[in-house]
Amino acid sequence: MLDTDQLRSFAAIVDTGSFTRAADRVNKTQSAVSMQIRRLEEQLGRPLFAKQGRGVRLTEDGEKLIEYARQILQIEAAAFASVSRKALAGRIRFGIPDDYSETFLPDIVTRFTRRHPLVEITVMCEGSLMLADRVAAGELDMAVINGASQDMEVLREEPLRWVVATNCRTHELRPLPMALSSPSCCWRRAATSALDEAGIPWRPLLASANLAAIAPVVQAGIALTVLPASSLRPGLRVLGEHEGLPPLPMNRIGLVEGKALRSAEAKALAEEIRASICVPDGEAVVELPPAIGVEPDLQRSRPRARLVAA
Repeated sequence: MLDTDQLRSFAAIVDTGSFTRAADRVNKTQSAVSMQIRRLEEQLGRPLFAKQGRGVRLTEDGEKLIEYARQILQIEAAAFASVSRKALAGRIRFGIPDDYSETFLPDIVTRFTRRHPLVEITVMCEGSLMLADRVAAGELDMAVINGASQDMEVLREEPLRWVVATNCRTHELRPLPMALSSPSCCWRRAATSALDEAGIPWRPLLASANLAAIAPVVQAGIALTVLPASSLRPGLRVLGEHEGLPPLPMNRIGLVEGKALRSAEAKALAEEIRASICVPDGEAVVELPPAIGVEPDLQRSRPRARLVAA
């Protein structure tokens, strides 16, 4: 029989991408987690991780096991919640910008529902200003937003970057064809202010509050935009400092919560949001080299080969 404690550590390694961070999540030492994985491999008679560069990746058997491990852990959590009646079982309303619907949202919701299967979570994707207003009005319990707000808990800072299609030189056109969000968007304001101050002419080619509309236009090579590293998609590349465009400010990602007394469900979701978005102390936000496009297998969402720091 498989040991669920070992499976929990195995899943934590895959989710966090690091034995060290996995140990923190399951409240064990790194050596204890390594020992659990070793015993699990010995029991199965198959290696679950293989060395790749300075880290490791899941083997084919590891890829198979992680799917079963998640199902087993979710069933265990649901059974405990149903029988013990000690589990969280309320409702939570959460907002997040569309910019992070592919990067952070799947991880947040997946982690939360696995740990609290009886809690009903409702997600709303809108612009940061509207989400902040909804939290203030009590329509949402909390929201992840961009920019700066007096009530915002800063979770992550990363630089904004000029982004164009791979193997494309759209940034050399004048006026610059820009695909940006609405005038209230902090990314748009940062980009247009930087261009105006540098005396670089630009024109609005597309205005949309939805990154799903902006990205294809940029990928087609007919416009450029600004994005933080966490929002990059396949077919895009970051422009280097030598390519003629002015520097951009840092982007702040934060959490705003309602003023009312927070429920246990809200506190639990806030912790999962922090765990998914925050960059651990001592680590830097990883960015791709300016001249290299983002390839599909490097995307955060469900990579085929999961890379794990040793």
